[in-house]
Amino acid sequence: MRLTSSPMKLLLTMKFLLIVLVTSLLVTPAVARPPFDFDDFEIPILLPDQPHPPPAKGLQSLTDEQWGRQEVTRILQAFAFGGQATDQQVNQWASMHPGDAIDEMLTFSPVNLQLSPQGRDDPSTQYCNSLEKLQEFWSSDDPKNPMRVANRSWYKTLDDEDEYVAPVHLFLTWSRLAHTPGCNGFVTKLALYITNYHASIHFQNSGSTLIRSYYDDVVKGITEGADFVDLMTLAASHAALARAYGHMENVFDEQGAFQGNDDFAREYFQLLFGIKGVSEDEDYHENVTIEHNAWLLTGMALDAVPDAWGSTRRTDWLVAPLVFTNHFDAAGRLIPNQATHYMGRGGEPSCLEILHENICGKNAMEKLVALGRVAGAHPESMANTPVKIVSFFADDKLTEEKIAQLQYSWSEANFDLLKFLRAYAISTAFHSPDTFKLHSAFERNLLIHNANQLNAEEAYAELFTEGPTIRMFEQGALVFAPIRDVFGGQTGTDAANDRYVFKNAWDANVMAPEFLGKPSEPYRLVANGRVHEWRKDWGSVIPENKLGEHIVAEVGGWLWDRFLNDSKLNYDVVAQAQVHALLATGFDFGAVANENNMEAVYSSAEISTGDLAELNNALAETVMDFSTEDANVRVGMAINFITALPYTFASGGLTAGGQ
Repeated sequence: MRLTSSPMKLLLTMKFLLIVLVTSLLVTPAVARPPFDFDDFEIPILLPDQPHPPPAKGLQSLTDEQWGRQEVTRILQAFAFGGQATDQQVNQWASMHPGDAIDEMLTFSPVNLQLSPQGRDDPSTQYCNSLEKLQEFWSSDDPKNPMRVANRSWYKTLDDEDEYVAPVHLFLTWSRLAHTPGCNGFVTKLALYITNYHASIHFQNSGSTLIRSYYDDVVKGITEGADFVDLMTLAASHAALARAYGHMENVFDEQGAFQGNDDFAREYFQLLFGIKGVSEDEDYHENVTIEHNAWLLTGMALDAVPDAWGSTRRTDWLVAPLVFTNHFDAAGRLIPNQATHYMGRGGEPSCLEILHENICGKNAMEKLVALGRVAGAHPESMANTPVKIVSFFADDKLTEEKIAQLQYSWSEANFDLLKFLRAYAISTAFHSPDTFKLHSAFERNLLIHNANQLNAEEAYAELFTEGPTIRMFEQGALVFAPIRDVFGGQTGTDAANDRYVFKNAWDANVMAPEFLGKPSEPYRLVANGRVHEWRKDWGSVIPENKLGEHIVAEVGGWLWDRFLNDSKLNYDVVAQAQVHALLATGFDFGAVANENNMEAVYSSAEISTGDLAELNNALAETVMDFSTEDANVRVGMAINFITALPYTFASGGLTAGGQ
């Protein structure tokens, strides 16, 4: 499907609205804190439903002998949507000490050219940390803009025809960011986790520009070294959440009575810090901690800027950041945030008892900073937070032993997300045989797309509808529109349990094979300018043998590793025969084996002996000529087959060392 006209644009918008109907049901400075000590608390660390004693030790790192190419690639797939590193870079990391390699692989810099060297000369990399700036740049006529001119209008903040902020354009921008050369996929995935899963809100409740500001502020916090508590405080004090939950209207009135809701007062603990109150007296948790937190969340009204973004819709005029003083906004409205905060009329500090601590400050911001430190160190948060993080990135089947290691290592990391995730990424816990992760449509499609994208030109020359956006959308994953609203987006389990996700993924590969097999694309960088021709060139990245040849068997094995990374455990003779036939001839094995009965199905035993074995061997020995367009098309056909298999819907089950 290609959207090149206004009616087709309407179709995309209508499809987007359908999914929405179905699914809608300030960074603060880091503060030095001593490491969390389990002995400081009389209440034991708790799992969600049962007591669990403090663990004896944390995560154990792989040894040099256990470390190799398999482990490097597995980390990239779990934490950075696969990245776009070259084979040479992967091999270099595989030859390093695990601790040294992970320091280069997983960073919080907006740009990581080792992870994605294609972006070395890409001007878009200066905007990797901002969706707002990417939208401005990719929709502009800047001579340095690499985006094909026909696609630029799809990245504007405003809708092309109606003067309002277009959520579809925001979705497309994030999706392209996730495979933009040079931009750090690790930061992108972590920011997705925080804004769409952990401290999750829906764009319908916040507004498109506020949720964009929320995402950009989270990225800013990550890249400037904010720790976990700082990021949660950023979320709790953000204008996007204040609007989404409605506490922007919470006030203490002139009679000193609270007016508002306690929705976020409860979810602050449950969602941001994993505190469900199971270790607390129920009456105290409900009527003191949560009630007082609702009082804390007063004086958080939003500023408005008339005609913001050029929009004619007043709902688009609400802006971040929240300003916690008494002031007039750009619209001339009095915003009495100090006056309507709990005991805040004179500007003097006030205190509220929450989680058995006095939480003090002159306004909601100061109190949220103080509360974040208490909530982050709460035993339930210390127990649940690392489990929630690792479950998102890497493991759906955490054992009690692994959970104990994660909890201990989280305490050692002292809320340092980078330290914790690096330690986990090179741990025996992650690289153990029983680690297993089902992929969401975000993960599966971006893994495939990043593996299929060979150079910077390809990132911008393709028609956007043939990128991952539409496929993720049709498979139930839409960024900033989490299917559970505040309880998070589509998980791998959701995708696995929805037969339509697999059907739509299968149909996309079978009915639209040009997505991965398209050999070329004409495009312009200037309206009515000269036509450029992008061409797929798999021969530039697939290694040659010692004779300088590309042999089908070697190409097939390389493709299997690139897209599945399972040490070829599932690359049985049936899969090999199909891949060999597609690469050598452009037809599937059944058609090559018997053109009079192309629908015939052959078993492993049949392909392993006799004439069929000879045919498979002959196909495997075929030399491919990548100077031809046909060879690149045939690689695309093989990729379509490989990525339609169930193995792309999950990862894991391998031992350290790739054995």
